[in-house]
Amino acid sequence: MIHDIVAQLGARLLGEKAADLDSALKSVERMLPASDRYREMLMAFGGAVVFDKGAKFTSDVRSPLNHKDGRQSLEVLYGLGSGKHSIEYQAARYENELPTSFVPIGEAPGGNLICVDNGGIVYLWDHESHPDEGLWRVSSSLDAFIGRLEPDDSGIGSTKDIVESESFLDF
Repeated sequence: MIHDIVAQLGARLLGEKAADLDSALKSVERMLPASDRYREMLMAFGGAVVFDKGAKFTSDVRSPLNHKDGRQSLEVLYGLGSGKHSIEYQAARYENELPTSFVPIGEAPGGNLICVDNGGIVYLWDHESHPDEGLWRVSSSLDAFIGRLEPDDSGIGSTKDIVESESFLDF
């Protein structure tokens, strides 16, 4: 199960759970195609997720943003609700910067985004690029993307001491 995969990475809630999980899920489902497994994970956490053990993944297409080993780190999986780490908030925030069919679902180092297009394909987007540039295919689906997550043993460190109400990603 997807929830089990992210739980093995030390996944924990960043901030607060959405007040009305069912309503928040319906709102997200209007923006992006979500599998039953991805919906289950969103509902289980109820909000954004960070990883105490770190998380990294391999992509279908290598990007210049990858580490030397070909992997990319994942800092946050956005979640339900309306807070600054929610899918809804981030979609509104990047509405004029991302291609129109893209919805951000997570954040990689440096403010780069993990996005899903309306066909369910997952991409990495370089935030310093123009809307239709700086895109690399990560996987064919959200389930495949989550299934590729593995612990990041790069020595970056734990997220345990991060203050939950504030993101370490704010600039």
